[in-house]
Amino acid sequence: PMRIHINGRPVGDGAPCHVVAEIGSNHDRELDTARRMIEIAAECGADSVKFQTFEAKRLYPRGAGKSDYLGLDTDIFDIIAAMEMPPEWLGELSALAHDLGLAFLSSPFHPEAVTLLEPHVDAFKVASYELTHEPLLRAVAATDRPVIISSGASTFEEVERAVRLLRDAGKRDLVVLQCTACYPAPLETVDAAVATEYRRRLGVLSGLSDHSLDPVAAPAAAAALGACMVEKHYTLSKDREGPDHAFAVEPRELAALVRGVRAAERAAGRPRKRVHGVEEELRSFARRSLFITAPIARGEEFTGDNVDVLRNGKLGSGLAPRHHGAVLGARAARDLTAPAPLQAGDVDGGADALEARAGEEGTSGEPARRDPGLTLRPAAQADLGLIWTWANDAETRALSVDPRPIPYADHVRWFEASLASADRHLLVAERAGDPVAMVRLDAIEDGFEVSLNVDPRARGGGVGRAALEAAAAEARARGAARLLAHILPINDASRRCFEASGYARTEAEDPDSGDGRPAVEAFALDLGA
Repeated sequence: PMRIHINGRPVGDGAPCHVVAEIGSNHDRELDTARRMIEIAAECGADSVKFQTFEAKRLYPRGAGKSDYLGLDTDIFDIIAAMEMPPEWLGELSALAHDLGLAFLSSPFHPEAVTLLEPHVDAFKVASYELTHEPLLRAVAATDRPVIISSGASTFEEVERAVRLLRDAGKRDLVVLQCTACYPAPLETVDAAVATEYRRRLGVLSGLSDHSLDPVAAPAAAAALGACMVEKHYTLSKDREGPDHAFAVEPRELAALVRGVRAAERAAGRPRKRVHGVEEELRSFARRSLFITAPIARGEEFTGDNVDVLRNGKLGSGLAPRHHGAVLGARAARDLTAPAPLQAGDVDGGADALEARAGEEGTSGEPARRDPGLTLRPAAQADLGLIWTWANDAETRALSVDPRPIPYADHVRWFEASLASADRHLLVAERAGDPVAMVRLDAIEDGFEVSLNVDPRARGGGVGRAALEAAAAEARARGAARLLAHILPINDASRRCFEASGYARTEAEDPDSGDGRPAVEAFALDLGA
């Protein structure tokens, strides 16, 4: 799972959505107001509070002019100067936040502010307009704190460049927030779903920094879409003076936001389909199975006139509907009365005969096909981050020849070289449009060496075998005579997957470790068979 920690609290896969209560400059340079706002954030159930650390002279030159969106007849330099937070507050406010169980964050707006903040903050937040401030990015990357970046008023390419710079500088604890730089932002411009693209394409944890007026809609939508973090400005009152009060939420709205996010998380649930306990009664009563609908004599053939697929009620369940095609044409093993659930023992030859017939005909009486919903496509630049994330999964690394994590910069070079290579084919397996695995085909003398990497969230669902069978079809289409795979002896799951897809051990091609022992084992598939 992708996960980081902020003040000891997990953020990411398997953890609750982290709610950042953005105080910003809404303290109005009043220390008591800043204290009270931290207390309110804790009372409302937020996870973090965030301030902003800036100096007017490091943001704008004097005489920069008036900001149209603020509608104030004051130069922006003077507005910013009046909003500066005294740095001597930091120690006290950080301690108060920690005493109340909150993480303490701040946004530095120049590199020197990073040094000032580092002893006090649990994570750094890079504001949207600082996304291209590369000296600032390098400064936060040099610390041991997690980094959160907002992406308002930015292109995807600018976000990708910032992520690459931070990773190249060694920063791995990273969250990217979708953001719309408008105050307030119309709800239809929030685009909370962009956060899922950041995760898919950049391989980062992602979330939403929301500037819309609705206190719940966008944060709850983001949480339901899988955001690991949401951020929202809040204030003691929208009627207070200052540029950031009018679009911020008030305390009761902040509490509603937290409740909405938690409710959305409960409703979104887990990505793996399961049967809940509350469903068991109707699963037993209303699900269908095979029923005998007319008396049948021993040796008589099962037909549509004496077998149907019906709901169980309280009569108990029979064979699953998938056996319908295999049952029709089979013969009864004994005299049967109706109505009654049809069991495997009622069919001549029992369960083994049914499975044999199902294998010949498919579960619906049609020729059997394996996972027709899985397709292969060539990898594209947009898959860079996703494939890096899969490759760095802890279980994947533990079962790799080189178990060390793959640095992002190394992955970028490998990925781009792979896309450009005529002897390597990177293929992405998709189900219903969602990427679930990567297959790599490297040209060898009479075919391809194949490597498989499954999305950790899709393991155990037959994806690996389906992707290998699709890769075999791809290789045949390219004129290959065989496929070769190399697997570590300890990787039992991978070996079983390849063997189930028809691969057989071939000791003659085991690579030698140099001391007479194979470092990995070779498995081959004859594509002419």
